[in-house]
Amino acid sequence: MSEDKPEYKAEPIEPVIAIPEGARQSHGLAPSEADKRISALEAQLTEKDTALTEAKKALEIQASDFAVLKTTHEAAITAYKKLAISSNPLFSAELISGNTVAEVDVSMQKITDLAGLVRSKIEADIKSVSVPAGAPERSGPDISGLSPREKIKQGLEKK
Repeated sequence: MSEDKPEYKAEPIEPVIAIPEGARQSHGLAPSEADKRISALEAQLTEKDTALTEAKKALEIQASDFAVLKTTHEAAITAYKKLAISSNPLFSAELISGNTVAEVDVSMQKITDLAGLVRSKIEADIKSVSVPAGAPERSGPDISGLSPREKIKQGLEKK
């Protein structure tokens, strides 16, 4: 079963570019005044397009400059961390963190504080343990458990 469908033929539509005279006059502008106004608006549009193009170029330049500055900043932070590690034996690369000078400084301060805390605890432990100074009294080996023969033998060997 087939249905009959009407065929439609598209007719080309010509674009309307010109402003009808009636439209210009309905806004209260004379044809020459409307043309002047259109020309002024087109000039403004051209100026805005030029300004936009210049702004886009400036933005691209700034983005490029930012990338260079970011890379330079990262290299400076890495060098700062290396300098901190080489200048202080308390610091190690694993303990220092941060992506800015301030963050690295805070990290180093935490390490210094931790080292001070450990040092004070060790000193307190050392003070609490009492070890007499000097060497113990000199005495010979304990011979109380030896037989008389072994005592004589040991005495003769010393001479």
